[in-house]
Amino acid sequence: MANGLALSGWRAHATLWGGLVALVAHATIAFAVSSVLGRPRQGRSPITLEIETVERHPVPIEPPPPKIEPPTPVPRVANRWPSAKPPAPLPPPNREVPPAPPSAEPPPPVFGVTPESVIEGESGVAVPVGNTLMTKDRTPAKEPPAPLPPAVDPDAFAPVADNLVCQPAAMASEVKADYPPEARRLGIEGRVQLRVGVDRQGNVRWTRVIKSAGYGLDEAAKQALARSKFKPAHACDGRLVDQVVPWTYTFQTER
Repeated sequence: MANGLALSGWRAHATLWGGLVALVAHATIAFAVSSVLGRPRQGRSPITLEIETVERHPVPIEPPPPKIEPPTPVPRVANRWPSAKPPAPLPPPNREVPPAPPSAEPPPPVFGVTPESVIEGESGVAVPVGNTLMTKDRTPAKEPPAPLPPAVDPDAFAPVADNLVCQPAAMASEVKADYPPEARRLGIEGRVQLRVGVDRQGNVRWTRVIKSAGYGLDEAAKQALARSKFKPAHACDGRLVDQVVPWTYTFQTER
């Protein structure tokens, strides 16, 4: 009986120890699994994902262009008017064109009266008798007369060369020039050289300044010469001729 009790006690202890061993084994396995799963993997860095969002604006949708209808073709109306004159038919080939008939010259007009319409006796009207052509001029044509040469103007100024003049033009009555007030106030003195056109009557036709003195002296000299009188030039054959002579006007203040 004692052996039976001892055997039953050993079985009870074996069962208890087996349960403890199984419990410890499970706990160890669970700890190992949790350690392996919770430990991070070595050699691999965590992957970072960056997401960029792009804001897209709605693209405006343009309406389609309006449809252009093609213009309605205008019907062309053919000119149905008949031509004023139809074209002349062409001559057949390899045939000579007949010459046109000569145009008949219209008969000349008749201006005479018939002999039957003439009565005997005196009459104050004379008319031709028969087929007469009174309007036809039978005289030969005359050549137009030659044109007359242009008339020479006797008053035209035509100076002659100096080598044809034996007595040059000379001053007959000189008009003293007025001294310009501005030049007199400034004490300006000078000489004005001119060329004077003297006609065959001794009149001054024109003056031209060759060397100017300024300060109004040129105009004063020209005005004085225009009022002066010259003796006309004589050609070597004794004729009075036009001539261009030089002239100098001297302006000097009173001292």
